[in-house]
Amino acid sequence: MKKWLKWAFLVLFVSAGAWASIIAPQATLSMLPEVETTSLKQYKYRELVRGAGLIYNIEERCFLTAAVREKDINAVKIGQPAELYGAAIGDGEYKAVVLEIADFARQTEVYGVTETVVDVVLEVVNHKEFIRSGYTAEVIIEVGEPRDLLLIPYEVINQDERGEYTLVLAGNTALRRELITGLELAEGAELLAGVREGDELIINPEQFAENMLVKSKS
Repeated sequence: MKKWLKWAFLVLFVSAGAWASIIAPQATLSMLPEVETTSLKQYKYRELVRGAGLIYNIEERCFLTAAVREKDINAVKIGQPAELYGAAIGDGEYKAVVLEIADFARQTEVYGVTETVVDVVLEVVNHKEFIRSGYTAEVIIEVGEPRDLLLIPYEVINQDERGEYTLVLAGNTALRRELITGLELAEGAELLAGVREGDELIINPEQFAENMLVKSKS
């Protein structure tokens, strides 16, 4: 009888240990700070040049003479596509094409600051009758070939004395990754090196330490 009790207690002891080994890590995991994550984004980028000027009509054709800053003019070429915007011409999409580029620069004043600009003549290819001569308009000229970028969201980027970095969620650990970024766009920064597609990037990395144990909020 005593031998049977001894084996029964041994089985209970082993079972309790096994359950503890399962429950304890789960209890620890529930106590870890939560992190939100996001990922890299694919983005189709094309270099743009902006200008502004006056619309004028000749017979049934519509043109815009736009002032382009001297720092941008070398990228502008005849035949490049463009889009027009303006308060008076409504919300439609108005396509244009570069026809002429002045061979001289001029000075103009913008908000009290003198700038050097070059005039670019564009023809509006889908104008409407209500677009009258003398209206002002802004133009965006597409000066580069489209290319695919990987963008890293600004909310996952932090910087310290070692440079730009982000934190990647690997299992339950926040791992530091050094970043090299390029263009800064409204949607995020161009990623040149540091992380890969599919990595879980921790939002607000400044709130967490390198190699800190964390868990995903999702």
